[in-house]
Amino acid sequence: MTEQIKLVISDIDGTLITSNHEITPATQAAAAKLYDASIGLSLASSRPPRSMYPLAEQLNLRFPFAAFNGGLILTREEEIKVNSTLPTEAVAHIKAIANELDIDVWLYDAKGWWASQHTPFVEREVHTSGFEPDFAGYDEMLQRDLAKLTVVGKPELVAEAEKRILADLSDVVSASRSKPRFLDVTKFGYHKGAVVQRLSEVFGVSTDEVAVIGDGPNDLVMFAQAGVSIGMGQGVDEVLDASTYITSSNDSEGWARGIEKYILKQHG
Repeated sequence: MTEQIKLVISDIDGTLITSNHEITPATQAAAAKLYDASIGLSLASSRPPRSMYPLAEQLNLRFPFAAFNGGLILTREEEIKVNSTLPTEAVAHIKAIANELDIDVWLYDAKGWWASQHTPFVEREVHTSGFEPDFAGYDEMLQRDLAKLTVVGKPELVAEAEKRILADLSDVVSASRSKPRFLDVTKFGYHKGAVVQRLSEVFGVSTDEVAVIGDGPNDLVMFAQAGVSIGMGQGVDEVLDASTYITSSNDSEGWARGIEKYILKQHG
């Protein structure tokens, strides 16, 4: 099966990068070998494009990648291939639910990130994403086209928000948790599972010729759509159970080892 792989789609956090948010030299080398073998490489993440561009540069990424869990597909040169926005009525409804639970909602468009206040969650995300949110104009942005919302707070409150949002808006939005404290919300039909289909169309391959690699619950929908799935060693149990193969952790060169053993050796 794997000798037919023509495209690898990788998650980022907990997968492509280490706990220190770094791409290792071994990962860069494995990515270069994919190119040499004429196998495409793309990324799929809940991250905004702005925090993906530096990683794309380090990998010398040649093809489009998916930000916002597929809500936006674009190239290193910022050419947009697929764009989606949330209905303003849905944004207002989600904000109302978050207000009732006294938790935050971050706002994203193709270029920026807005937060309503400074919190420890914001500080942590700045460290992860590499850029600061805007605070000015938050209320105005609630009325504009948004590619993604992130509901942020204590895991039990975020879980309650997810339950309410999906109960009220399941035919309007897609929602998944990249981490227990984050609920990412995009337009209905724009989620990591759909990324496999959309990127395979962009690359001109079938989904059976796609391998995906990830570690978190929101990667499961990618695993279900691809021909081959590689779970990171430290991934959640559901991911490991669903994986075609399991590699080592993201802090033990799991990405490079997984690509070498399960894609490149099989291909060669």
